[in-house]
Amino acid sequence: MITLIVNVKIKAEFLDEYMILASKLTKESRQRAGCISYVFNQNIDKPTEFALFEQWESQSHLDEHLRALIILLGEPESGGLLPKKLMDMYEAAEPVSYTAIE
Repeated sequence: MITLIVNVKIKAEFLDEYMILASKLTKESRQRAGCISYVFNQNIDKPTEFALFEQWESQSHLDEHLRALIILLGEPESGGLLPKKLMDMYEAAEPVSYTAIE
């Protein structure tokens, strides 16, 4: 199992758009094969800060999810992993991956 926690700060001008996108991604991602959990959490005191918590059965399931994001949102910048449209909304992002201890 792969767990990914991504702490992001969204540029204020993109907050409304990001909220709509987060809702859409949650609904779609939860239906993908291998998705165990997919939850956006918004900081109560700092509404432009979020923590995305996602768990996937395997790296291949996570890779398929990333491919689906590109289909949905467009290509990443050269050398990037996530769609440029999404990255442009971020002021800062810190992804951390974990594997479960059996």
